Amino acid sequence: MSRRYLAAVAALLAFCAVSRAQVNLEEEFFSLPDTVTNEYLDSLKLQVRKPNDYFMAGVYGGISLERGFFNPLRESVFLMQYPVVGFSMIRQFTMFGLFPNMGFEFGAQFNHEGYEFKVNKETGNRPVESGSGAYKVQYQVPEAFMLSHFHFDIGEYFKLMAKVGLYMGYRTRVHRTLDEYYAGSEYENYIDQFMDYDLRLSYGLQGGVGFAVVLNPFEFHLNAQVKWGWGSFWKPDYASPYYYRFGYPLDGAVTFGVYYQITPRYGHTRSQLRKLARKMIEEEMQHE
Repeated sequence: MSRRYLAAVAALLAFCAVSRAQVNLEEEFFSLPDTVTNEYLDSLKLQVRKPNDYFMAGVYGGISLERGFFNPLRESVFLMQYPVVGFSMIRQFTMFGLFPNMGFEFGAQFNHEGYEFKVNKETGNRPVESGSGAYKVQYQVPEAFMLSHFHFDIGEYFKLMAKVGLYMGYRTRVHRTLDEYYAGSEYENYIDQFMDYDLRLSYGLQGGVGFAVVLNPFEFHLNAQVKWGWGSFWKPDYASPYYYRFGYPLDGAVTFGVYYQITPRYGHTRSQLRKLARKMIEEEMQHE
């Protein structure tokens, strides 16, 4: 029993001695000599977290602008719809230990798609979607996306961003605006309904650029994104099995978001550790 008691006392003394010789600098631990110099601090090898290796999550909102490209060719104008709302998580990291500007972004958003055909200046008429008699069609589209996220820091408080990746959505609601010629026709029964030939799955390429103001632990992101849809609005051969008729979405959106840094943005730099060490030593000397 006495041997166990002596072993416990020895372990406790050793722990106290080690704890007394260590200084806690916000989760960075190292031993300090009686006299601290710059040369000594430069010689320390500390495990410092790499910059920009962190998680953040946020919400955003904005407006969308929609156009389409069609066969046969029909000119369209930008159709504005709102709101666009969503959330995303961003993981920034250093790839291969060499490229500190990399990251991934994934999330979901409530978005829109649609098109509005342009009036022909010569005839005064506008094209219509042949199956419904509508010159303007608006969709609501919940979406999910995964993007590669690149960023370039401008000092401590600003950064530029670029992103590109894939999205997938599902057209849940539709609203058609009929041409005057079709007013009172049977097409009015389908103003808010999907036709048999409508395709509801939406998917394609998404990308954009942005600017951020960083006030740790919050970040304020202004983004402009573009979507190139690979899923047609309708079946290509719905009018004739011999004629390929398509309409693909080409959309943009401007959003503003607020993000919270789930993990700290930066680790301790050597300069910061110097300042912390000097400050703690000065405070200790004042107490003595």
